[in-house]
Amino acid sequence: MLNTNLQIINNKKDIRVDLFLSNEINDLSRSQIKKMIIDGKVLVNDKRIKPSSVLSGGESILCKFEPSNVCEQYIKPQKINFDIIFEDEYYFAINKPSGLVVHPGSGNHSNTLVNGLLYYLKDISNLDESRPGIVHRLDKDTSGVIIVAKQNQAHKKLSNLFHDRMINKKYRAIVWGDLKGKGQIKNFINRSPRNKTLFSVSKTNGRESITSYSSVQNFGPLTVVDMFPKTGRTHQLRVHMKHLGHSIFGDEKYSGGVRNIKSFHSRYSSLLKRCFKITNRHMLHAYSIDFVHPFSNRRICLEASLPSDMNNLIRLLKNDF
Repeated sequence: MLNTNLQIINNKKDIRVDLFLSNEINDLSRSQIKKMIIDGKVLVNDKRIKPSSVLSGGESILCKFEPSNVCEQYIKPQKINFDIIFEDEYYFAINKPSGLVVHPGSGNHSNTLVNGLLYYLKDISNLDESRPGIVHRLDKDTSGVIIVAKQNQAHKKLSNLFHDRMINKKYRAIVWGDLKGKGQIKNFINRSPRNKTLFSVSKTNGRESITSYSSVQNFGPLTVVDMFPKTGRTHQLRVHMKHLGHSIFGDEKYSGGVRNIKSFHSRYSSLLKRCFKITNRHMLHAYSIDFVHPFSNRRICLEASLPSDMNNLIRLLKNDF
């Protein structure tokens, strides 16, 4: 266990303890600091506190760090071909294919994005050594842009941009039904009481979640739509589309599976069955991310071209309408 003591001077008063530590400890992200506080690894005047606790000046803060070598011990480098869309000395971005798990976990210890990163990159951030380089995630079957940090400071700065909602994200999806116009979904997302691996909308409990959407083109029983998440909750877009009554095509976990064919006129049955022969995953793609580069102060826009299954599905729909 490594301990760090910090003494709070008076000009640091009236600031949240998690924000203060985030500014003082360069090698930890704000979310990691928050977890340390919740786990009791941060003491203020020898007492446990909450991340939202406000400093009054003159306190003594004890931070307890537990060194880890999870990355080196358990995650092995593997050669994985990447569709690279951006790289500089701070960041690395790829067009992630569907089916690629982002980081090792239960049931997935190899052939993940992280395994490939350890093979390809000489430098990679290790703020979270079980997920080196990973600042944000995409579901296994979601394709598209994902950004990796090469340095700890770069990791922290990008993580803070996500936290402060300073990154613009655009997703493209194919959803069930005739979804027209534009709109915004704003509610709370919590774990589903029926299945703890899934999430559902709650009127009062959970984490605030906001998604804007805009219809691109309708093809009878299916619609191509662009979505712009303002928050980054797990399964957010999939949950919101289900809540809206327009589940993402192919999303079996959130009511977007093959059973929906029966909900539409029989004249669409043959077309929809052909659609399911094209793909076996949910039709969701992280199309672009843009943000102001924390080091160059230049606006960066990263775009990932649509994968072949989504292009083929849209082409099929266009030929029939």
